[in-house]
Amino acid sequence: MNKSNTSFNCRVCVSEKIEEFKIVHFGFLTKNENWKSFFCFDCGSVSEFKIKENEITYADGAYRDNKNHFNTKSDDKKILPPIDFWSAISFKRWAHIWKVLNKSTNIFSNKELKMLDYGGYNGFLPYAFSQKHKINSFVADLDQKGLNMAQFLGSKTIDLSKNEIDEKNFDLITIVHVLEHLDKPLENLIKLKDHLSDEGVLYAEVPNLYGFPLADEAHKIAFTEFSFAKMFQSAGYEILDYGFTKTPKESIKFDYYYNHESENLFIICGKKRKNPSLNFPKNKIPNSINNFTYELKIKYANLMLKKISFTLFKSSLRYFRTFALFFIYGLVDFISLKIFRISLVSKFLRKK
Repeated sequence: MNKSNTSFNCRVCVSEKIEEFKIVHFGFLTKNENWKSFFCFDCGSVSEFKIKENEITYADGAYRDNKNHFNTKSDDKKILPPIDFWSAISFKRWAHIWKVLNKSTNIFSNKELKMLDYGGYNGFLPYAFSQKHKINSFVADLDQKGLNMAQFLGSKTIDLSKNEIDEKNFDLITIVHVLEHLDKPLENLIKLKDHLSDEGVLYAEVPNLYGFPLADEAHKIAFTEFSFAKMFQSAGYEILDYGFTKTPKESIKFDYYYNHESENLFIICGKKRKNPSLNFPKNKIPNSINNFTYELKIKYANLMLKKISFTLFKSSLRYFRTFALFFIYGLVDFISLKIFRISLVSKFLRKK
């Protein structure tokens, strides 16, 4: 394979067998000309590098504040809520995480669970778990505003911009939509393994390359099933379970309509490698950059046709039904009040 620039390597497996690509897509947007995107022929992941302007930082909270999930157009953009409102949606991820951990592990048999939410921002995940189980929770992040919220919700906090993680023997480490933001995720996973107890487990979740747009400028990596699992195997973990998950359906209220069954990847790993070959994802890496971009566009088209369009259609039906009820009831009430000075709608509802 031809490498476009000798200064770049795959962020996941450090391979030099990468090739630059560029696609333009209507539904699944990609990054602008300030970025270079590379496909890796060893692990199948995509690594992206910003070549102009500064990369996004997280320590000052600007990344989440700039998300602008309310689409504010007033002059009061600097007046922000105490937390990012997308957190209200991502908070609901806890139910899936709890379910698959219960299915694949026995960590909740412990009377008290020692938990680290790595990159956990505001501590919503351990807070949710604490409603179901006794938790001694820690949240590690760069964002001080998020850490303040996590502390308020009962977690101990670790400011990664100032401190290393000293605590050991965690029963559970969660890394939810964090690894795609890192320059060297493999190194982070190797370090985190030292903080797991012998019987502890790690849960991680990332966007799926073949189910999620590449446009987010905070994302430096896009994983496939194979590259995601291979990275954990390379870090010395035992794979206990893996699969797909999606963003909660309420996300469409924030104009996010990519939530479908294969949108995100999750994996559950243990520290001890007792069964490293557990249904390991098949290596389905395209043999050329043209085949890769073709396969990516086919996946995108399939999702737009079979998943996303139906999500939007169902949402529009819900709003249309509400519109129709308001319009018809309002029209009937207006006419009946004008002519008979009686609300026929109220009369009808009382009879029901």
